[in-house]
Amino acid sequence: MASKEQMFKHLKKWTDLLEKDPEVADEFEDFNKTFLFEFPDINYSVVMIFENKKARLEEHKIDNPDMSLTVNSDIFYGILTGEIDPMESFMEGELQPKGSPADLQRLEIFMDYEDEE
Repeated sequence: MASKEQMFKHLKKWTDLLEKDPEVADEFEDFNKTFLFEFPDINYSVVMIFENKKARLEEHKIDNPDMSLTVNSDIFYGILTGEIDPMESFMEGELQPKGSPADLQRLEIFMDYEDEE
């Protein structure tokens, strides 16, 4: 089981990427959405709020986010570190995304960044 700190640290890399890389930030122009990450195994929720090519994190749960992902922390951590195939996890029902498929797909750029590290 991954820790709350590990989950936050990896999600913070995503918000930092928007600050550091103008090309990535440009992909999020006019993308003003809320994304709720829920990790039920560690009773932890993080909201990523996208506004004006930037994003910030808040450690709490919200009602009616634009997008959400419910997943156990060890699965998500394994995906972020490249140890677990996200498509396989999705097909096995371990990832429970909600929201517009186009909006969710836009977030794939962060996974590509994780692969480069």
